[in-house]
Amino acid sequence: MKKSSRWSAVAVLLLSVVAAVSCQPRQKTEDPTPAQIQAHADSMADSIRTAATFERGQKWFLAYCAMCHGDLGNGDGDMAARIKQKDAVTVARLNDPETMTRLTREQIRQVIAKGGGHTGRSNIMPAWGEKLDPATIDDIATYVALMSGANPAIPRATLEHYLSAPPGVPAEGRVLFVHHCSACHGPYGKGDGPFGERLWQTRQVRPRNLTDSTYIGKKTDQELYAVISLGAGHFKKSAMMPAWAITLTPGQIKNVVSYVRQISHTAARP
Repeated sequence: MKKSSRWSAVAVLLLSVVAAVSCQPRQKTEDPTPAQIQAHADSMADSIRTAATFERGQKWFLAYCAMCHGDLGNGDGDMAARIKQKDAVTVARLNDPETMTRLTREQIRQVIAKGGGHTGRSNIMPAWGEKLDPATIDDIATYVALMSGANPAIPRATLEHYLSAPPGVPAEGRVLFVHHCSACHGPYGKGDGPFGERLWQTRQVRPRNLTDSTYIGKKTDQELYAVISLGAGHFKKSAMMPAWAITLTPGQIKNVVSYVRQISHTAARP
């Protein structure tokens, strides 16, 4: 069928649907009250303001905070390792829900404005109120308050399990991968397992091609471990990737990670 013919067919179908709907008896609905209209308008305006504040806050955060806290607030900025070595201070993970949900936005703002030394924290955290205007600090505080929901950190318990487990063995990981992962990711991790097409047809989700060195090479071993352990849904990705910590031990998960490194031809990144 030619493109123009397809569009004509679609147009006819739409007109038929509109005509059919227009012929149906309409249920009587009450018009919204002025108060409901105003409430809806206020809600829309608030959403727009929040989005604008988030965008501004991200810009200021990257300019003034990311050097220590990292671009995503994971406490892994360029200065973090130096601070840890020189001052024995671990930079805060601002995307850690366990920590950040205990703080109100105003408390976060106070830490930014007054610094760590005046808010019961490390004095390595500077007082930005001496350099930035109140509006900028407000924007950063709003952005930081939303970080743990937008990009949740790996839970500390998961990190402890990762660190306590022995190094992974690719050959053992291969056996585990075939038994537990190949149904979706395929026998060699290319994302072409027998369940892959079904997932695409029913959920519009395709299993990850784990041989993609460009993608896997950007991930640390901790990140790979955490996704396998907790499932992708924990990190705001597809919930179709299950949490294997229920089935596999930390050592076994590390074996799978080492096998993924092997098939993706990427170097380990602890």
